[in-house]
Amino acid sequence: MKLREAPDTIGRETMWKIVSSLSGVVGALIARKVIRVAWSALSPDGEDGPVLDPADRRFTWKTAVIWTATVGLGVSIARLVSARVAVAGWEAATGTLPPGVEEPVEI
Repeated sequence: MKLREAPDTIGRETMWKIVSSLSGVVGALIARKVIRVAWSALSPDGEDGPVLDPADRRFTWKTAVIWTATVGLGVSIARLVSARVAVAGWEAATGTLPPGVEEPVEI
């Protein structure tokens, strides 16, 4: 008697989208916290990270540009790290590369 295999209810591509999206969300949350802590430690008056409103005159151009550069760098690094961790985790869990990835990554 041949055992019937369970149908593949979620395809590899769909599962990869879910895994990589969750990894991105977690990376963004961590990046947000790290950026705010770093800003608080590095800002001259020890204030929390600014909630930057471009129309608010409390923020000088210098502060706005530095905050924007800090956030841009932090988010870019978080995106890179979360993508590489997601690929490495997928590879460890399945033994194969995720759909669309041609070369393994090193962490």
